[in-house]
Amino acid sequence: MIADIAPWAQIRGGRAMDLLTPDPNEIDFRAVADTLAQLNRYAGGAEKTVSVGQHTLIVFDASEPTDRPYALLHDAHEAHIGEITTPAADALAMIARFDGDERNTIYRALRALKERHDSAFYAAAGLRPPNMAQRERIRRAGLVALATERRDFLGPSPRPWAPEVEAVSPLRSVYRLRKPADVADELYDKFSRFLPALAARTM
Repeated sequence: MIADIAPWAQIRGGRAMDLLTPDPNEIDFRAVADTLAQLNRYAGGAEKTVSVGQHTLIVFDASEPTDRPYALLHDAHEAHIGEITTPAADALAMIARFDGDERNTIYRALRALKERHDSAFYAAAGLRPPNMAQRERIRRAGLVALATERRDFLGPSPRPWAPEVEAVSPLRSVYRLRKPADVADELYDKFSRFLPALAARTM
């Protein structure tokens, strides 16, 4: 049974974030940086625990300079809704199809939830939503980061990954795990310098 009250999550600072209609004015980028630096990727299954915050910094490094503000926000929604891994989302989509849901309602709902939070982050950051070309470049930067993390943080793969992951090369730089506090500080520093709304406050 679906509750009558809109679902919300308690976020850092003891504040409530409406998960259906997130308010850009409620977004605290310092808290977001701290949260992403504590949130594990790969459902905690990596040999070396890597955070969403460190992943964001790797995507930043893999991105074109003009795309870097969007690289910083590409997974920011996970500070509110957690990380739903790609394999888990794919498994949900397959279950939906097996159950006769040809419209794949579950997958569409997951995507819509992320998009609602992405829109709130763009507004809070003073950015227009990325266009299709920017989205595709950020997606590719994410694949490069994924290949880099697989090399540096995961154990040997028992099976091939998705063809689009296998097709890209990792970054030349070898990444080492960093303390969550250091990741959070660097991420917030980049938020402050590359997100227009935050950069304007420091002028």
